[in-house]
Amino acid sequence: DRLKACVPYLLPLIDGDQFAHYIFLRVPALGALNDFFLGPLLTISNNVPFFGVGLFVAFTLGTRFNTDINRNVRFSAQQAALIDVALIFPELIGSSTGDEPLPRALLEPCNNFIWYAYMSAVIYCVYSNLSGRKPDQIPFISAYSELMVGPL
Repeated sequence: DRLKACVPYLLPLIDGDQFAHYIFLRVPALGALNDFFLGPLLTISNNVPFFGVGLFVAFTLGTRFNTDINRNVRFSAQQAALIDVALIFPELIGSSTGDEPLPRALLEPCNNFIWYAYMSAVIYCVYSNLSGRKPDQIPFISAYSELMVGPL
């Protein structure tokens, strides 16, 4: 169950990978590790239509009322989906600039901050799950995940 609880965090890793572009330019070894571990999933995500949407629906609706699945696995699925939803807001802000791109001096630190923030949350959740603890210390997201899982 500890490993099963870590699987849903692949969703925000796949969807947030675009924010690491500048980090991978500055640290090519990290980009090579990313390509090695996440490369196949990113290829599938880019080639299969609605792959991300399908994962999102599976993690949110597929685990919501399924009491046959361990509660911590359901909690992690809901929390991973909410982390993924949180990644939508920076994407919307970035796409609202239209055809005129923002200057790199502004774009790079913003992208780096987003990547560090969501990657820290994912690493914390995976580490907590592997340690046998519930990763319920992410502000706002953990509380809403708890509500979505329910009392059972």
